[in-house]
Amino acid sequence: MIRLSFLGAMNTVGCSAVLVETGTEKILLDHGTKIQETPPKFPLPIEGKPDAILLSHCHLDHSGSIPIFFTQGNSCPVYLISVTRPLVELLLLDSIKISREEGIELPFKKEDLKNTIANFSSVNYRVPFKIGKTEVTCYDAGHLPGSMMPLLNFGNKKLLYTGDLKTTETRLLKKADLDLPNVNVVITESTYSDREHPDRKDQEKELVRIVNDTLAVDGICLIAGFAVGRIDELLLILDHYGIDYPLYIDGMAKKAITIINQHKNLLRNPDSLDKALEKVQYVRKEKMRSKIIRNPGVILTTSGMLSGGPIVYYLKKLYDDRNCSLVLSGFQVEGTPGKTLLETGRYITNDLNLDLKMFVRKLDFSSHAGRSELFKFIRKVNPEKVFCIHGDHTQEFASELKEKGFDAVAPLANNRIFEI
Repeated sequence: MIRLSFLGAMNTVGCSAVLVETGTEKILLDHGTKIQETPPKFPLPIEGKPDAILLSHCHLDHSGSIPIFFTQGNSCPVYLISVTRPLVELLLLDSIKISREEGIELPFKKEDLKNTIANFSSVNYRVPFKIGKTEVTCYDAGHLPGSMMPLLNFGNKKLLYTGDLKTTETRLLKKADLDLPNVNVVITESTYSDREHPDRKDQEKELVRIVNDTLAVDGICLIAGFAVGRIDELLLILDHYGIDYPLYIDGMAKKAITIINQHKNLLRNPDSLDKALEKVQYVRKEKMRSKIIRNPGVILTTSGMLSGGPIVYYLKKLYDDRNCSLVLSGFQVEGTPGKTLLETGRYITNDLNLDLKMFVRKLDFSSHAGRSELFKFIRKVNPEKVFCIHGDHTQEFASELKEKGFDAVAPLANNRIFEI
């Protein structure tokens, strides 16, 4: 029997971690944090240490606590797609820096990160490899560059872990690789199991309309997004509709785009970023920030939920200018400044409380599968058992899948260990 212990992401988004015990191997699927909470939350502990970790992608809710296993000189291989390595390093270094600034002690230090990275081992999509007796094959999840769905073949059973999944193509990426073998068990994300995404092309046209309307009155359009996978997607959208105005990229996205563009084979169109970047200027110093806001233009910057990064500087300077606009490009977690802004019209942080006069709009450029896409995915894979995690409505999702004839369950803290 295979034993599954769910250590996080139970009826919530964040802290993704599943321990798979085969009797001979302990294989950990992700080990993330819940970064929106202060201090950040970590998965439930495991006894001993894993024999190997399969990292689905770089986002901190899946990778943020992996260094815990590499303190005090410990080691085990961490398997990932090659681009994930520098992206994880980028995000974890930033996480350590921000935590120190906030006076939060993480259970690992910068030195532990070096040991962590040294244990990373790159694998390729669709090329099987062994962890003990278990054969693993990784499939493209379509979520962001380097995202993967590991399929574990135990001999008599096959288990697929989706990580985060996108089953329709975007400007940046192809859709998930769903040409899969027969699968007995699926552990699926459920982020948008309760709602659909709006039509993507309509969202793109709305973004372009806001940009054009802002520039028409000599304003500045701020577009806030996540550093990895979102700012580059937004850049490609703007490029598709024609960039004939000053366009700037600020924040961590500069490094993330450089890393991603070094792995062109992962992109839907390998030359797409090169073409779009010809029309872009990177903001490298604060002095340049003060210069570019003197004239109309568009600024793509972090952070996506307004909780830090260069967006804070721009909002402090432009918040009361009715000719300027702010576009939030994705979901806003409860309690974040972005969510508070949408609810109150005020930008509130520990240091600021601003009544925004600029135009504010939230659009949806999510890199997750929407509700109907998730149901379609489960129908296509047609597993014997489904575990629903990484969502705020996993119980409801599991119940709906049961109504459609699937053996589905949503693990909870008091019911989180299963045998398959």
